[in-house]
Amino acid sequence: MLKHITLVQNLSTDPQSVYANQVLEYLTHHGVHVSHLQVLGKDCPVVPPAAANPDLVIVLGGDGTFLRAARKFVSQNVPLVGINTGALGFLTHIEADKIRFYLDLLIQGKYSLEPRMMLSIQNSGETGSDVSALQEELALNDVVVKNANPSQLCRLHLYVNNAPVAVYDSDGLILSTPSGTTAYTMAAGGPVISPEVDAISITPICPHSFSAKAVVVPFNKEFKIQSDAKNQDVVYALDGLECGVLKPGESLVVVRAAIPFQMVNFEQSENDFYSLLKRKLQWSMNPRWQSQEARAGAQVYTEHPPQQSSSPSV
Repeated sequence: MLKHITLVQNLSTDPQSVYANQVLEYLTHHGVHVSHLQVLGKDCPVVPPAAANPDLVIVLGGDGTFLRAARKFVSQNVPLVGINTGALGFLTHIEADKIRFYLDLLIQGKYSLEPRMMLSIQNSGETGSDVSALQEELALNDVVVKNANPSQLCRLHLYVNNAPVAVYDSDGLILSTPSGTTAYTMAAGGPVISPEVDAISITPICPHSFSAKAVVVPFNKEFKIQSDAKNQDVVYALDGLECGVLKPGESLVVVRAAIPFQMVNFEQSENDFYSLLKRKLQWSMNPRWQSQEARAGAQVYTEHPPQQSSSPSV
């Protein structure tokens, strides 16, 4: 039974608190104690002690808000569910017009928890340390290493279990979990991986070579990305948030995190992974079918034009 829920609201996507008030009123009516946190834009939520150990976190915003909230609660093994008030909403896949339906399922306990793998990092530089146990150094989507100067290439050496694998002359390199393959990895031409697959994708960003392609490898490996000694500074980011700098010759070690992220799964057909691919990213949408449907719709419209209403418009 849910007794305490923390609501994280992005004011940039719900400025009048229309959706937040719906959630607050519903949960309060059902006897749930709610800790209400508000963020603006790309800010990370500040979590006071009273809101730090809820039974569940509800995120009102887009995928970026969801990722930033996840970083704050994952170490406590708190599950998250997202309501999309942003743009795409692949992680926050509940649409805002269906809030009541899904809140009913939450209160009735008609949901399950789906563990998602995360990545953890270590920095071998003088200013770095083994920070893999800290929640701020975990990534649900991806770890990106790229040149601090976006107009220049950088040379990155990739090692898997300390064995040299490849040298990339590119804009950077993306190591992604399955959850993150529909984000930056997909945009960079990498593979889309179902969340139920235990694997990590390695995708170079704009490599200066025809042979440098994305690869998918087992999750139980240690990955080391070393900045070439002739490079300028390169930066690394976790889930889109820049976290540090690698000096020439320094390395970043990426491994699977010891703890998974818990995502709420309602097991509704519209939220199935493949349904989300079609609905959010137009995956496997055949233009021939769309053209036929458009022609059929135009024919129906011509034969049966809509009736004009006699009521004045409001």
